[in-house]
Amino acid sequence: MLIIFGVTIPKEKRIAYALPTLYGIGLYSSKKICNELGFAEGLKVSDLTDEQQYNLIRKLKEEYRLENNLREEIKSNVQRYINNGSIRGFRHRNKLPVRGQRTKTNAKTPRRVILGIAIKK
Repeated sequence: MLIIFGVTIPKEKRIAYALPTLYGIGLYSSKKICNELGFAEGLKVSDLTDEQQYNLIRKLKEEYRLENNLREEIKSNVQRYINNGSIRGFRHRNKLPVRGQRTKTNAKTPRRVILGIAIKK
């Protein structure tokens, strides 16, 4: 059993597809890590030797921000926008789409909440 940052990595999966269970690693990053460490394409988590596990954990801790560190960083970035009083912070605070998405036909629920109209069932 392999535990990284408090997350149990599924041992029956191939390593490239098991690493994205960590918050902050996608499939592309996972395959890149496996290539850099020289893992075979079909290598499963249960087949990793102790040395390979150590190298994997060391690489993840040294080169990547994952799990709680990444979550805290994202939260602080959003809080900075809110404290600045920027438009982006206003939209985060009011739970509206931040990056220019339309709200006329989509995002109806957040707009109803802002206007104070209760959703009746």
